[in-house]
Amino acid sequence: MKTQKIGVDLGGTKLLILCNEIEEIFSTGISFTPEELISHLQSFILKHGIKPESISLAVPGLVNESGYVVNCDVLPAFIGWQGNDALKLLCSKTMILNDVKAAMYAELNDFSSHAASGIIMIGTGIGAAFITNGKPLMGASGWAGELGYLPVQSNEGIKRLDELASGAAISKLCALSPSNLALMANNGDQSTLTVIKEAGTSLGLGIATVINLLNPSQLVIGGGTIELPGYLEAALEAAKENCLPELWQNCDISKVKAGKKVAALGAIHAIEQ
Repeated sequence: MKTQKIGVDLGGTKLLILCNEIEEIFSTGISFTPEELISHLQSFILKHGIKPESISLAVPGLVNESGYVVNCDVLPAFIGWQGNDALKLLCSKTMILNDVKAAMYAELNDFSSHAASGIIMIGTGIGAAFITNGKPLMGASGWAGELGYLPVQSNEGIKRLDELASGAAISKLCALSPSNLALMANNGDQSTLTVIKEAGTSLGLGIATVINLLNPSQLVIGGGTIELPGYLEAALEAAKENCLPELWQNCDISKVKAGKKVAALGAIHAIEQ
């Protein structure tokens, strides 16, 4: 057996298990359970003849220092899950952390080069992570960065940014599955594109809030939702319109380099810190 490091990205619609050049993707969804996760991991390890040196798991939501999942809106079966206990049945060295903080370790690995920088990920939900003065910004409980809970004024009153701009919100507004949403958008369906643009505009208000509050020199943006046509363009246009010009000009905004692997790779980097 090969001794290798495994990185896992658990999301609201998919599970990515990564080990060097080997990767497998599985569907998840609102009813996905910890038992299913462990089953997929066991099968992956056996199928590829891996002896795990470490297993690091990136999870959406609030995760404390011991790996206990305090809250997980998109995968409610994981609320209250003490994941390290389960993972240690497969490997002695384990880590569980928030998925966006994991992505931060992959994309913003040179912590000392920026006084303030950040990453924003938009998938089923929206999250962020930041570095200030060379250190990750953790907050009192380690949960800083819940950008999806930013209150935003809308035509229906005050909503969370997640309810207006996330992939789940767009799918709900269009009454389409994520795959059918992408298909309709890429085929140029005008009503779908309008919803996507409005969602992107809402995200732009969140980006502007981050820039106006933190004055970052770098923001990296990722997640499957930004690939929807017109979404990111609308977000950046709205962000620019609602930022102080001087702060906007001093912030370099780019897309993640690692693509869909960013959280899994970052989880591996994080356990090595």
